[in-house]
Amino acid sequence: MSNPHQMPYGWALPVTDGFIRARPPVTPGRRLAAALLDVLLMIVTLGVGWLAWALVTWPAGQTPAKRLLGQVVTDSATGVPFGRRRMAVREMCLKLALNVVTLTAFAWVDGLFALGDRDQHRALHDRMANSIVVER
Repeated sequence: MSNPHQMPYGWALPVTDGFIRARPPVTPGRRLAAALLDVLLMIVTLGVGWLAWALVTWPAGQTPAKRLLGQVVTDSATGVPFGRRRMAVREMCLKLALNVVTLTAFAWVDGLFALGDRDQHRALHDRMANSIVVER
């Protein structure tokens, strides 16, 4: 990316007064829809297809479901979309591994965080990864 204020695929970040203005955060309902769609895609593709598709979408800060629903995972401080490495840590370590270790208890607590944060709708894994999910 030649311009630091450009997102992949031509999405421009609005810059006002020298600060990057983030797009509106995704509502808890739309976040739930993306999570359920990701699970459905994992089941239908036996996980392999989802992972292959995720490797294509992660550089743009998206999971396969977020790509379909027009959502982007961005850094909460800068508004820049996550890259492949940060998406892998967010999805595999903070979400998948913690859910496996806690026998899905993390998923319930994680989801409640998104409901409690009225301004940004950030789940627990978003806070841990310093991310926010916004509309594309």
